[in-house]
Amino acid sequence: MTHVSRTQPAPDMLKVFTGVSGQQIVDAVRTLIEKRGEFESDVIERFTRYPMETLAGFLLGTSAAFYLAERDVNPKVRTYTDALYYISTCLSVGYADVFAQTQTGKAVATLVMTVGPSLTGELLDPPHKAASASAVNQEQIIERLDAILQELRKRP
Repeated sequence: MTHVSRTQPAPDMLKVFTGVSGQQIVDAVRTLIEKRGEFESDVIERFTRYPMETLAGFLLGTSAAFYLAERDVNPKVRTYTDALYYISTCLSVGYADVFAQTQTGKAVATLVMTVGPSLTGELLDPPHKAASASAVNQEQIIERLDAILQELRKRP
């Protein structure tokens, strides 16, 4: 007598634990990728139009995330203010006597250290201000060089 063994496919463990299937996540990511251009331009427009609000929201939100990740593990993060202090230093110089100890805290800190300086720079240097000043300076330099060139051409 021959025994036929049929193996059933492994269950989608992501769906078992979260209620969201792997295929649903793949479909959602594909949709986001297809709309990436719209999303990127919308995000950039909002960040540059409202730099103070963007930076404040980013600072307060990431401070809350860092606090929730570190509060019961990190002895230097006992209050939200401790987290705010650490995250605010990550926006610029990256110095503090606090260090992330959890994986989530490290991920939040990495995000802040990556995105934070550009958000801070956007606030401190409004869009195209430096570029427009540079263009004006270049025009002045070109005009002066043209005047010098004309004088040199007049000489025998």
